[in-house]
Order: sequence, then structure tokens, then C-alpha cells
Amino acid sequence: MSFATCARHVRDQDLPYGRRYSSLRCAVGHYCPLGFNSTWSYLSTAGALRTDERALLLALDMLELSRAAWLAELGAFADRRRTAKRQQQRAPSVAELRRLNGWRWPGPDGHRAMFREIGLLWAVHAAAPFPGVPAADKGDLAYLDATVAGCLSTYLARGGVLGPGHEEVLRSCLPELRSGVVHLGYPATFPGALAYFLRLLKLAELAVHDDSREIPERHGSVPAGNGHSWS
Repeated sequence: MSFATCARHVRDQDLPYGRRYSSLRCAVGHYCPLGFNSTWSYLSTAGALRTDERALLLALDMLELSRAAWLAELGAFADRRRTAKRQQQRAPSVAELRRLNGWRWPGPDGHRAMFREIGLLWAVHAAAPFPGVPAADKGDLAYLDATVAGCLSTYLARGGVLGPGHEEVLRSCLPELRSGVVHLGYPATFPGALAYFLRLLKLAELAVHDDSREIPERHGSVPAGNGHSWS
């Protein structure tokens, strides 16, 4: 089923409630900007989705609003690319492509969703011990980890605002994090380290993509937290 079909089933009061609930999960399968589990977790802030119809419909509204914003961004990007091609500018911006397809929550709820997700992920990451990594890369990886961690802990301590210069620091770390994730997956095969640095990469991307300067009055409790060449 398409996203639109799933959404229509969620709203169809003639269907059994369990089918409508499953249709919302189907819709998240089609559009999950934070990943399936994280997107579902954020939608669950609407209420008891399994039993509360009001919460179910509110969650669908939240998802549709974000998806509409994302589709509008894709449309605007396509328009810019057509104009650029007419001007013989063939290569799109890598940074823009990564933003369009990276970890973030498009739309007006973006800051709230990403601030919440960063807080949840950081609580897991900060409690995890530094993993086993190739000995030759340990110093660089540890420094990269500490650099990103410092920016993230400041972001959380400031209620969702990066410290001065931290956006540039994180942006400079992103290529190395991506390279490191590839390196740890192959040929180095360190599954614990791979999961650790995939999580750190997601955290860094979320913080960079959270460019909202309007901080909501309520965030709930968010845990406060406790590089760069490669061979």
C-alpha cells in the first residue's frame, strides 16, 4: 500500500481500530525521517496510539505535516536543479543532498522532534563504554568521539542550541564519521564499534540539521551528557 492509502485507512472509522493502528505503522514504514523506531517513538508522544483514536489521528497529522514539508523541499530542490542544468551547472550540492536525505524531521515540529531524539540517543551513547576498535585507529576515533560528544553535551545543556562554532566543528567531523563507519564495517569488522559510531553519526547529523532558533517552552527532561584523521 502507498503512504496515501495507509493514511486513508487510519482515518476510516468503518475499519476495525486494530487495522487503523496497523495502517499508521504502515505509513511510518513509508516515511520515517528518524528511522522507523525513532519516528514511531516520537509519534507516540501524541498519546496512547493503540487505544486512543484522538492520539492516533494526531500522530498521523504530525507525520503528514512532516512528509508534506519534505516533499515541498524535494520539489524546490528539483526546480533549482532544472535551473542549474539550463545554466550548465551539472553537479548538485553534496551538502544539500545530504540534508535532504539525512537524519532530521522536516517541518515545523523539526526542533522538538530532533531535540527529543538527540536526548534519547545521547542517554544511550553516554552510558556505553568506548568499544573495541582497530589499534591503529584508536587514538583518532577516541578524539573524534570526544569532539562530537563535547558539542552534543553543550547542545543539550543549552536546551537545544549548539555552542559557538560547534556547527562548523560537527560539519567537519561528519565526513570522518562516515568514513569511519565504512572502515569499521569493512575490512575491519568490529560490530560493536560500528553500532557505536553509527549512533554517533546520527547524533551529529541531527544536531547539525536542527537549525531552528525557536526553542519550545516545554521539552520534558533530557539527559545531559557526560576527531580526526584516519589511516
